[in-house]
Amino acid sequence: MLKYAQSFCVLVEELHYSKAAARLHLTQPALTYQIKKLEEQIGCTLLRRSPHKVILTEAGMILARELSVALNHVGRAVQMAQDAARGDAGALAIGYCELPEAGSMTAIIRRYTELYPGVDVTLLNLPTIEQADALTAGSIDVAFLHPPLNAPQLVMRPAGEEWVVAALRADHALASQPFLKLAELMSERLIVCAEELGPIMYNSILAACGKAGFQPRLREEMFRWHSMLDQAASGLGVAFVPASLAGTHPQLVFRPVEDLDVKLLTSIATAGEPTRPAVVRFLATAASYLGGETCL
Repeated sequence: MLKYAQSFCVLVEELHYSKAAARLHLTQPALTYQIKKLEEQIGCTLLRRSPHKVILTEAGMILARELSVALNHVGRAVQMAQDAARGDAGALAIGYCELPEAGSMTAIIRRYTELYPGVDVTLLNLPTIEQADALTAGSIDVAFLHPPLNAPQLVMRPAGEEWVVAALRADHALASQPFLKLAELMSERLIVCAEELGPIMYNSILAACGKAGFQPRLREEMFRWHSMLDQAASGLGVAFVPASLAGTHPQLVFRPVEDLDVKLLTSIATAGEPTRPAVVRFLATAASYLGGETCL
């Protein structure tokens, strides 16, 4: 019926069979046949035919008006479907941890939305473990998370790394030093990411302290990096946090620790190899921005 409706609308515009047939690349008998079939399908006469002109019945005028609107909607729907199939439209849900700059996430998203403005991008802030669950459940398409992670169902693509540094109050006795050593923090309570959330980082910090000759007193944070900063600013200890947080708290200074060889890794993860065009194009955009092929 759609083909017949399109032919009818062109005929209404031209009000002339031969001109309408030419626009539609049909013969005049073929166009006449289509209009008759349309009338049969809807059960009413749409046109009064004469040797010189085409005259619409009242039913024909109403149908022409409504079909014009409907066909415009159909055209837009087809275009949207084609755009989605190419990755130019649709939706993309991205999960991320508390550090939106990790893995150059915000810059990659800006480039992606410039290239594909028709895609509706949403962000969901979740811890790494919850991101893995969300990817598996299909509630997010892409995740910026921090490996290592025991999730063999996920495909991880390296997106960056940053050193872990010490955050301490600006009035701390060590604040004026450009670099610190772990032994200088021996008497401090160290605020670290909880072992449950980041076992590799947690154990690496413990090992580094042991190598420096002491068993640290730890305060484990279960939730957010910024909570660790608030604790440090309150004088509850020295926080070990990713370097990208430097300058984010006015009461703190951030210092490299020479013998703390610990990094925070960021990966772009998906649940298996993606097939949705929007996801594939996002990964390609990320790979291009990061300057390599690691995200493809």
